[in-house]
Amino acid sequence: MQETLAPMWQSLRGFSPGTASNPNVEENMTQALKGKLALVTGASRGIGAAIAARLAQDGASVIVHYASNPARADAVVKEIRDAGGEAEAVGANLSQTGGVKSLIEALNGAFRGRFDGRLDILVNNAGTVEYGPFLDSSETSYDTHFNLNVRAPIELAKDAAARMVATGWGRIINVGSAFGEAAPLPGVTLYIASKFALRGFTRGLSRELGRYGVTVNAVQPGPIDTELAPQPGTEDHATMTKLASVGRFGKPAEIAAAVAYLASPEAGYTTGESLTVDGGWIA
Repeated sequence: MQETLAPMWQSLRGFSPGTASNPNVEENMTQALKGKLALVTGASRGIGAAIAARLAQDGASVIVHYASNPARADAVVKEIRDAGGEAEAVGANLSQTGGVKSLIEALNGAFRGRFDGRLDILVNNAGTVEYGPFLDSSETSYDTHFNLNVRAPIELAKDAAARMVATGWGRIINVGSAFGEAAPLPGVTLYIASKFALRGFTRGLSRELGRYGVTVNAVQPGPIDTELAPQPGTEDHATMTKLASVGRFGKPAEIAAAVAYLASPEAGYTTGESLTVDGGWIA
């Protein structure tokens, strides 16, 4: 039974992979985030790619982070540039401390150093999940989940917060999961634990940074239509569609829209929140 649920868990990951192409990128760029520098982790595909494209559409200069596939990241960067936006790709393995440090170091030289070490928007989107019964989990499963889903966002947020406090403005947005709100299905216990931890971190950090003009929020996606999601016509797709109040899977652009709001100047009075965007999946 757990094997049949594999595609389900893929579609519920915080970084849910998909195609790099995003049809919602438009040449008519807005200016809400003009002059802002954004870092989106896990942005070479799926939800991360959609977020990167949307923030660029809103005027931000975007660092497209990838873990292991530079070709995909380059495709996202090209799409953003072709639409009139500004982006560049940076690779780093965030499951390792050295990878986090290398990504932090890359911020100082982003866009030829034009931002002078500043970072305005951090979107912690990269994540991972292992599925299967908890009693069958490996000895490394805890580290696999918490190194990438919790430790990396915390370390990146610590560095970003210092940069943001120095300028008096910033947005830290953690992409969690509907599983950070509830446990509607079995088989991903450690993943759920990591997403609840990320949600708690979001709330705690928001208390510390609000006075400095820095907001900290989370977006919690439900089932999203990506390349590894269950395909229409399969039992898994039918089951998950039935659980959603709106009767369908979400689209990466819908998650990106939620992130775009939280990253915007208009969201200055919104902090410590976890916005669940799941079509009523856990209602």
